[in-house]
Amino acid sequence: MAMAQSGATDSQDRSRTSTRGDPARSEPADEKPATGAKDDDDDRTPGATNDFAGLKFGVGISFTLANGDRDRVSDASIVNGIVRVNDEDNGRARIMLESHYFFTPGNPPEQETWGVGPFIALQPGTKDIIESVGIGVMVGFRRGTGDESFNLGIGAVVDPNTRVLGDGIVADLPLPPGETNVRYKEEMKTGILIISSFSF
Repeated sequence: MAMAQSGATDSQDRSRTSTRGDPARSEPADEKPATGAKDDDDDRTPGATNDFAGLKFGVGISFTLANGDRDRVSDASIVNGIVRVNDEDNGRARIMLESHYFFTPGNPPEQETWGVGPFIALQPGTKDIIESVGIGVMVGFRRGTGDESFNLGIGAVVDPNTRVLGDGIVADLPLPPGETNVRYKEEMKTGILIISSFSF
């Protein structure tokens, strides 16, 4: 019996040695799972927040509709002596950065399924220049128990540098006497803003 036990022990020892020596069967204790810390970071919602001039904003999808007497004109040309507008820009869909604050009906914010409050939105340009800015009222509806929600806001937008036809040049009319080309200028325009975002 003692010899049988010794033989069994030797067989087990050889089996362990063989397993350790076979790279295909080895199981390193320090091997990390496929989902490491980097993958955990990658699981974060892309574009949930963006920095602008040191401030944090969420991303919103917006539509702006210009108002006023003068159309936003991207391109115009002269056809048989008449000014013809080739491309208007009175309605514009764009990505904007927005920040909002929701007032809740009575419960703590983390327990509420909806809220309403003011928002501010902006479209950044290069070198921290603001291309447009909007303000209004937003209502949000939370999805589940997390921070995800569907928010819809309406307000006003200001575009400081909007391209329009130059003074004296009117669409569908001849150019002023002595002029041969279409002139443009930039002016401040206001409009209606509709925006949607997705964080409570």
